[in-house]
Amino acid sequence: MGATQAIGIIEVALTRDFKETIQARVERDPAFREALLKEGVECLLSGDVETGKTVLRDCINATIGFDALCETRR
Repeated sequence: MGATQAIGIIEVALTRDFKETIQARVERDPAFREALLKEGVECLLSGDVETGKTVLRDCINATIGFDALCETRR
C-alpha cells in the first residue's frame, strides 16, 4: 500500500495514479506548477505544516526530485 495522508479523521491512501496525474499536470501546465508551490508555502506560513510539507513534497517529486534538489545544495 502507498503513502497515506490524514484528512480530518479519515486516512486516504495516495495511489500511484494520483502521483502520476500530478506529475503529468506539472509537466504540461506551468500555472499549475506555480500554484502547487504557492499552496505549499502558504500552508506552511499559515501554520498547516503537515499539509504544506505534503504539497511541497508532491511539487518537488513532480519537478526535479529530491536527489537533484540535494545535488543543488552541494
